[in-house]
Formats: sequence, structure tokens, C-alpha cells
Amino acid sequence: FDHALYRAYYLKQYRDDPAAPQAYHWMQILQIGKSHQAYLDYGELRRDSIWSAAARGRKSYGEFEAENRAAANDTFSHLKLIFDRSKGMINAHDAIFLSRYHYTEPIPQLQWTMARGDSTILGYACHKATTRFRGRDYIAWYTEEIPFPYGPFKFGGLPGLITCIYDTQREHIYTLVGFEKAPALDYIYYGNGRRKINEATREEVNKLQRQYHEHPDLFKSDLLTPAPGTKIKRKPKPYNPIELE
Repeated sequence: FDHALYRAYYLKQYRDDPAAPQAYHWMQILQIGKSHQAYLDYGELRRDSIWSAAARGRKSYGEFEAENRAAANDTFSHLKLIFDRSKGMINAHDAIFLSRYHYTEPIPQLQWTMARGDSTILGYACHKATTRFRGRDYIAWYTEEIPFPYGPFKFGGLPGLITCIYDTQREHIYTLVGFEKAPALDYIYYGNGRRKINEATREEVNKLQRQYHEHPDLFKSDLLTPAPGTKIKRKPKPYNPIELE
């Protein structure tokens, strides 16, 4: 879709059980281009780069397996958001079990309230703002020293890059940990290989995500066939989505 001009790196913290103090931590990345931007797990971007470099070097899988596995272990979410600013739309790609899904939606136009307070994050002077988005109240910090009205996930619309944003329950937290010019040939794209993509709506994908976490054994695939006489048992997992509506 575009070439990235800049990269913003965010540390994502997520609590799947609101009653538990433990949080997951992993890196995500915002690629900013002339007409598009993309937001995804940094591990997923690394995996794409590893496979591309291996293909150019004609390496066997064994030559890059360890590096690819390390990147896969740093991938927590399969959600990739591609923003088409000229059309005002988001192309969202997600995966549930072994199936891939795609939906589109308008880029959210958040209603921000400027709040009193200043801070410094990653050496940038930051200002405070608040908003409500799909069932959660958020506090955000942004810097006009990086004049891009974007941020992590689907957040944006402030007069500068969002450097930190979290819901008031602190179940989803994004913190800027790096900002730089993008390397050469840093593409903004979606590569799906040969796997079928299911068209859906945001609401349908979110519903399927909840069902998969709560009842994973209901999800089957022709790609996985258990040996005769065996039964695959997958345990339910807590699910605390960022979008409650």
C-alpha cells in the first residue's frame, strides 16, 4: 500500500483477568507512510522480514528456524490494522485458531477533552487528554514534538503523536519506547500467503474471538486431523478485549 517513513514502537501491557495483577508485555509497532499507516505486533513484522531475507538468500528452514521461532514467541496478537487515510478507512486483519478474517471500518473520530497536566515521556514534552472509546475511558499523553496525529491501535486525532494511553482500569496500556526514521524498503502491506480470508464485520470477529477463548474445542479445522482414538482438548482462556462495544 505504501512505504513507511517513520516507525513508532510501543510496549503493550494487557491484563486478561481484571482481578489479577499479572500483565502480559510485548512490543508493537506503528508504521507511518505518506498515505497509509499500519499497526501490528513487532514480532509479526520481524517474522515477515526473516522469511523474506531467507527467500532472497535461498536458505533452508533450518538456517533461520531459531530466529523465526524467537520472533513468533514475541507475537501475542494476530491483529494487523492498515489505515487508508485517503479513504478514511481501516482494513483490519485478524486470525482465530487457524482461520483468517478481514473487516473494514471507518477510522474512528475520537472526541478528545484536553486536560491539565504535563509530563515527559521518552524525552518528549507531553500533554494530557481524555476520551471514551467503545466502552472504556482513556487517559492519553501526546507530544507536539512529533507532529503526527496518530497513535497505537485505533487511537488518534490529537495534535501530535500519542506517547502513552491507557484505560482507567489499566487493563490495556500502550507506552512509546522508540521513534525513528524507517529503514529503506519498509513496506506497509498485507501478505496472506495462500490461506483463505473470511470476510466479516468487526462485531462478528470480536464475537468469534470471545467464543474461541471461552469454548476453544468448538473450533475445528481440516488442516488438523487428530490420530484415531485421540481427542484434542484445549483449555478456555480469560478474555478481556479492548473493545467492549
